[in-house]
Amino acid sequence: MRLSVFYDHILQAESQSGNPIEELLSGVKAAGIEAVEIRLEYLLEHEETLEFLKRAGLGLSCIYEFYDMDSKDEIEKIHKHIETAARVHADKVLVVPGFLSKEEAEEMWELSRSYERLEDYFNKNTKVQLMAKGLQDCVRIGQEAGITVTVEDFDDIKSPLSCMKGILWFLENVQGLRYTLDMGNFIYHGEDVLEAWELLKGKVSHVHCKDRGENFSSVAAGEGSIPIALLVEKLKAAGYDEYLAIEHFDAPQQEKCMKRSAEFLLNVIKK
Repeated sequence: MRLSVFYDHILQAESQSGNPIEELLSGVKAAGIEAVEIRLEYLLEHEETLEFLKRAGLGLSCIYEFYDMDSKDEIEKIHKHIETAARVHADKVLVVPGFLSKEEAEEMWELSRSYERLEDYFNKNTKVQLMAKGLQDCVRIGQEAGITVTVEDFDDIKSPLSCMKGILWFLENVQGLRYTLDMGNFIYHGEDVLEAWELLKGKVSHVHCKDRGENFSSVAAGEGSIPIALLVEKLKAAGYDEYLAIEHFDAPQQEKCMKRSAEFLLNVIKK
């Protein structure tokens, strides 16, 4: 297993500390982190980032992006996403396909304890069907370019992927779609990440190591309530040998948090 970190955290560390981005990237590399996870929109607007990463000896673990597949044709954006990933040698992308209305989301959550009831709802919901079609386009285009397309458990109740059975529906209905396990998002909606792991472990191709402090606050990996060490052990036992992406958006003192997260995760990996 190798470590990566969200590039947003490095940008926030720059804002918090005043240290130059090149110095922060060198620190990230020295901490044992080998790559970054970055948003497509940011990368396309800041191509110089690629040179910064190259000089620091850092790769790209995944490129993520938000879509409106529930309301419009996103095929052009999909092509750009996949083409960019191939160009910069990132072999995975993460797609957030769209959102339901508040009313639809509330109905979804009332049904989410039963896969059969949720399946029936999703099969009849136009937005969900459009998202599934858009994701199928992503997978098809990704396969042609050798890029793995993933979705994650997203911490917004309006996402049809915010509950474990919703994720399962997409994985079963979009052939070739894979899963990014975000360790810290199931708790946001009162679900158990270990139960989710058992349900979804056969589809995991990428991992976000997110811990949660009081009131779901962002903290360094190993300093919150999420059983990260146990989950890493389960990943190892399942043969997972890809990136563990450090994630703690809006954490205070991002520079220190990244280093503490890296130290914790490297120790867990070595056990």
